[in-house]
Amino acid sequence: MFTAGHQKGIYRSDGRSRSNPDINYGTGGMMQGRKYMLTTSWNAPATAFTLPGEFFLETSVDDGVMFGFHRMNAFTGMEKLPGFHFHDMEKNATPERVEAYRKEYLAHLASVFAPVEA
Repeated sequence: MFTAGHQKGIYRSDGRSRSNPDINYGTGGMMQGRKYMLTTSWNAPATAFTLPGEFFLETSVDDGVMFGFHRMNAFTGMEKLPGFHFHDMEKNATPERVEAYRKEYLAHLASVFAPVEA
């Protein structure tokens, strides 16, 4: 998937050396110092990820279905910022719920991207 970015600003190599190819895989990214934030929207309620016996088997969005996405970005050298996930946004998308999420999301963005004081 990243072939077009090889040696062109995304990654230098897969990070391993020919002398010891068993270690350091995924450390050849060229995007160190850059960060990303993931925001997703789900019809699934948050409890589908947290309650025993529910569909996602007590595995969070980030550690479950989006794990590969995060590892792909780590391969490039990018750092994950705290993300935000909207839950139950189809079946239970009341105006009050949408407004509550809007406020939470704006607060999240303000906290993640707060200006750094000198």
